[in-house]
Amino acid sequence: MGKFDGKTVIVTGGVSGIGEGLTRAFLGEGARVVMNCLPGEEAGRKLHRELSGQGASCLLVEGDISRKESVERLVSQAVETYGRVHTFISNAAAFDYYQPLLETSQELWDRLMEVNLRGNFFISKAILPHFIENGGGNLIFIASIAGLIAGHGGAAYSATKHGLVGLCRQITFDYGARGVRCNTICPGSIYTPLSGPFLDRPAAREKLARTPFGTYGQPRHVAAAALYLAGDEAEFVHGATLLVDGGNLVRKWD
Repeated sequence: MGKFDGKTVIVTGGVSGIGEGLTRAFLGEGARVVMNCLPGEEAGRKLHRELSGQGASCLLVEGDISRKESVERLVSQAVETYGRVHTFISNAAAFDYYQPLLETSQELWDRLMEVNLRGNFFISKAILPHFIENGGGNLIFIASIAGLIAGHGGAAYSATKHGLVGLCRQITFDYGARGVRCNTICPGSIYTPLSGPFLDRPAAREKLARTPFGTYGQPRHVAAAALYLAGDEAEFVHGATLLVDGGNLVRKWD
């Protein structure tokens, strides 16, 4: 028996890095997981084949979350396949590779706004009516410590992640009393295929060595926080920003 037996969880960007960690963690607790990835993303198809071959109850839906029709199809296919959706974890995001404002092109700015903010607007519009109609549900945004301080992304990334924290709080204010629990996880330095080249640099390792945890985190650390927020024991947790950063923000380390 798993903690989430009989429950359905959607994970955007759920096929690599933090997203893959989330997918595997919820499957391990008995959930039915609907994974989302970009169209044609081979990593998604490979993971789906692997998990399905192991007997996992999972569905792969390809689509770009910055497109309204893709998000609506993601939710509708989840409902058609499994019925009620209990938790939606919005993890997919675009990164700006630490570009300062004056070096940020309009194209880069617009792309991050499309994915990291407009995509979550579409997600919220698509899933909230389903939650309300079915007596409740959990919406979890995967943001970043870049949503709380500067320096962990560029101008566009920081702006969108700060915006995501605000969106979560407003959703809680507007819909919390109607059964919607919305919370945000803000990971610190998590080692993934995307972040690895940055975290492997000597300067990054030296900085992380001075934090309380002493090194970077793993996707399982974020997954553990999501399992908690999606569970019944977190019923009194609304509009929270859960920091999962190994103590990075306890003080200024630079």
